[in-house]
Amino acid sequence: MEKPMNRNTLNLGLAVLVAALAGGAWYAQKQKDAAKPTLTGIAAEGLSSASVQWPDAPEIKLVKQGGQWQLSAPVSARADRFEVLNFSNLATTEVKETLSPEGLDLKQLGLDPPERVLTLNDQRIEFGATDPIESRRYVKLGDKVMLIDDPVSAAFDRDYQDLVAKELFAADEELVGIALPSLSLRKGEDGNWQAEPASAAATPAALAKLAEGWKAASAMWNEAGGEEPQGQRLRFTLKDGAQREFVLVGTEPQFSLYSPTAKVRYQLSKALADELLQLPKPAEPPVGKSPEAPKS
Repeated sequence: MEKPMNRNTLNLGLAVLVAALAGGAWYAQKQKDAAKPTLTGIAAEGLSSASVQWPDAPEIKLVKQGGQWQLSAPVSARADRFEVLNFSNLATTEVKETLSPEGLDLKQLGLDPPERVLTLNDQRIEFGATDPIESRRYVKLGDKVMLIDDPVSAAFDRDYQDLVAKELFAADEELVGIALPSLSLRKGEDGNWQAEPASAAATPAALAKLAEGWKAASAMWNEAGGEEPQGQRLRFTLKDGAQREFVLVGTEPQFSLYSPTAKVRYQLSKALADELLQLPKPAEPPVGKSPEAPKS
């Protein structure tokens, strides 16, 4: 008959098992926390220029100036700060696998020729096909072929419209003149807005609200502009004397403005058309009273 296991022996065995499990967990965490190789050596804050080149399409170029990103080609426009983050994310994305150069068929991997080429600062990244198993993207940087998680983003598309800032005006731009189809506004030296023609609806509060609405206007999305459409022109004057123009494409089904400089159509909320193209109607006076004449 077997003797019962000594309690001390049992405790020692349990202690060894716990230590082994703890050591295994520590090693696994250490491996997980180990620095993973990134696609480039460019830190997110160190990125200062980027470009996207598709075959038979104009090259898209961006540059960081004074801390702000700008499109420099194929048009000159402010860049969307959120879309530009995709370039920084690509620079620091984790390399899942680096392939041995021996026996590689670049054509089979979609790298000869590449589908598209992205350049981050001075580093050229060639994009190939995706692998059929994990849908990771083959990329080539210098003489290295690597696999990364496929960076699905409109920022890397053939067209540039998603890279154009959705806001019509930058945060540091001040409006001093607004010319709409049926109304013009001018900001006086005292900071108050005046309207031409004057009307009962053109109260100081209504004019200020209209001007602030335009300053804060932002598109829900941008579309490729194509040829400049016919339509009424809206003109805006900035404090530094610069002029900004838009063509009113329509208000159905969206409030749509075309930019002749950025060559895109800003698609704004339909509800903004009534708020930005006209002043609200003045409230009806109480029965028995006549409306006051507008003050000059």
